[in-house]
Amino acid sequence: MIEEEDFELYEPQKPQEAFHLEIDLYDTGEYHNLLFIPCNEVFIVVSNNEHFTTMVEIGQGADAWEQRDGQVEDEIFEKLAIALGEYIYNQ
Repeated sequence: MIEEEDFELYEPQKPQEAFHLEIDLYDTGEYHNLLFIPCNEVFIVVSNNEHFTTMVEIGQGADAWEQRDGQVEDEIFEKLAIALGEYIYNQ
C-alpha cells in the first residue's frame, strides 16, 4: 500500500539543460522562440540572441516567479511565468 506521505516527498525535477519554448508574447498570433537557460536557482531567458529577463521561483501558484533582471512588462512576464511553470510541472 502506498502512503500519502510518499507523494509529498515527490517534487518535479527542474530542467538541468537549456530548452526552448514558443510563446505568443503580445497576443498577435506571432510566436516567439525563447531560450530558457537554467542556472542554479534562476532561469535566464534569451530572445533573438539577447538577454530578455532572468526569472527566479519564489513560491507556488500564480505568483511563483519573480523578475530578477530585465525590464519585461508585467503582462509579458506573467505569460513567461505561466509557460515556464507549465513546462516544469507538467512534463
